[in-house]
Amino acid sequence: MKCLSVLALVWFMVATAAADDFSLCDSALAQLGLTCDEVRFDQDEMANWGGDLWRTHYFTMFHKNPFKLPKYGQLNLRRFSDDVTNITRLLSWAGARVDYTVYRGLIGDQLEKYTSPPDSIPRPSITGRKKVLQDEKFSLLRHNIDLLYSVVEDTTHFFVNTVDDLKEKISRQELFEYFVQESEEKDELIEELASDFDFSRLYAGAQDIAEAIKRMADSLEFASFPKNKTEMITDRGLIVVGTSGRDDYDYSIPPLLIIDGGGDDIYRFSGYPEKYPLSAIIDLSGNDKYVSTDTTEPGIGGALMGMSVVVDKAGDDYYEGTTIAQGCGIFGVGILLDYTGNDTYVAESYAQGCGAFGVGIMADSSGNDSLYCVILSQGFGYSKGCGLLIDYEGDDKYVAEDDSVINPSSQSKEHNSSLAQGVGFGKRADYIDGHSWAGGVGILCDIKGDDYYSAGLFAQGCAYWFAVGMLLDGGGNDSYNGIWYVQGSGAHFAVGYLDDFGGNDTYNAAMNMAIGAGHDFTTGYLNERGGDDTYVAPNLSLGGGNANGIGIFHDHSGDDTYTTQGGTTLGRANVSEKGAREYLHVFGIFLDGDGEDAYSEEYAKNHTRWIGPKTDPEGKNPYEVGVGIDR
Repeated sequence: MKCLSVLALVWFMVATAAADDFSLCDSALAQLGLTCDEVRFDQDEMANWGGDLWRTHYFTMFHKNPFKLPKYGQLNLRRFSDDVTNITRLLSWAGARVDYTVYRGLIGDQLEKYTSPPDSIPRPSITGRKKVLQDEKFSLLRHNIDLLYSVVEDTTHFFVNTVDDLKEKISRQELFEYFVQESEEKDELIEELASDFDFSRLYAGAQDIAEAIKRMADSLEFASFPKNKTEMITDRGLIVVGTSGRDDYDYSIPPLLIIDGGGDDIYRFSGYPEKYPLSAIIDLSGNDKYVSTDTTEPGIGGALMGMSVVVDKAGDDYYEGTTIAQGCGIFGVGILLDYTGNDTYVAESYAQGCGAFGVGIMADSSGNDSLYCVILSQGFGYSKGCGLLIDYEGDDKYVAEDDSVINPSSQSKEHNSSLAQGVGFGKRADYIDGHSWAGGVGILCDIKGDDYYSAGLFAQGCAYWFAVGMLLDGGGNDSYNGIWYVQGSGAHFAVGYLDDFGGNDTYNAAMNMAIGAGHDFTTGYLNERGGDDTYVAPNLSLGGGNANGIGIFHDHSGDDTYTTQGGTTLGRANVSEKGAREYLHVFGIFLDGDGEDAYSEEYAKNHTRWIGPKTDPEGKNPYEVGVGIDR
């Protein structure tokens, strides 16, 4: 667990105070006789549009009050700083964000049933029954293997029973084809399954398994390993104990458990566990390779109707997957935890912290890491799902492919629809059959380092359709590069948020709806807490509101440069005049605190307040609110 220093605690206190101070916003809105308390969506009006099946409370909280976002940005950053290596707590937190609040370790030891059986019952021991690792020096290994196996051997355990119930209704391969091949033929069945599936029990059971794996990983440095790789065939799957040297793990079916003591190892497999819906890897050290190149099955760290966990404690590691890998959960839980090293992650889709009807977590504690994906990755949450990507420290590079057009966006065929880097997304069907699904929660949090972010459309703290997307960056001189719907933006009843806590940062968005802009009952919010920052912004940006959206931009301090292209930017808004929309607000709010700033627009100046011009030629519409202020 990472401990905060005294300086870090002081910094957090300052950040918290800044998060609660909206006097600058009130000053800007006072020009029109308004306050921050009036910047929100009328939830009774929103109910008339419908389409929010599975709407989360987390979304509703921010949709009702967007100015809660800075406080929760700070709280989340603190939580992730504390828990970056605690997979049990991260899993509990992620499940709660999509309304499955289970804290198995809240009162007492959640594994007491397996660690302290009644005196009259001997403690179960799979290693004893198999007569392996019997030397006393392997006692710690035996203890941890036996503990995990006691959980998976329990026929009454929440996890296996919940998964077995789902397997009676649909096959894993059918689910794989539905998500990866984007088949819509089973929409009705998926909706039925998701409505009936007991996610609470799934996450309760998964927390027990995660805790057993965590305890094993925490003690691995003190364990002795055999000179030769050891395999145990069990009723729940294959258990493999590696050596302290190089081992090759090449399997046609993922083992139940692999424990490795070090060396530059290679893991090569894809697919589904055969007997029990769990595949776990714990590797102590070494420059390891995790390779899953089969495009027809999930990869390492990807779970579909089950659970997959990878814990790598040290080394410069290489992860290569295609889809459903590297911390992805679909009707299940996928976790990838890497402690130290300069690591490389490569995947196409559903990876690197992706949850769709499940939880996907990827956490990297330290090192200068490189992450590449195409779509649906790097902190992506689909319906009833939470995707979480955390990196504690290092100069990291996050890329969602946009140089080669692989998944052309409907907004611009020259660029990819990325859906990556802190994105929440739902299924909109109000113009099809009415069976819309509210989106989930997608968060990317990078706590320390000079970082680089690059993507196409729908990325970097963006959300769509009753979803929440967040990108939180705790500090460093960062570079954000995107095209459209990026950097604290979103569309259609959503909450997109980017919070950068410090550093001299650069924001570059090429086409539209970016850098704190909201469209169609969406809040798009960019909160930049300090540093000399540079913004290159398109139309609909920098506190731009459109079609009853809320766009909020707040740069707290620093000497900043704003290069814009005109249009709805720097605290401007476009009203909608269709039915009830005519009487509902649209807000464009631009706020710049201390510092000497440079603007390319004539109306924006240092130490000035302004009111954006109305789209109505007579300028009388009271529901169109565009304001700016530079203190």
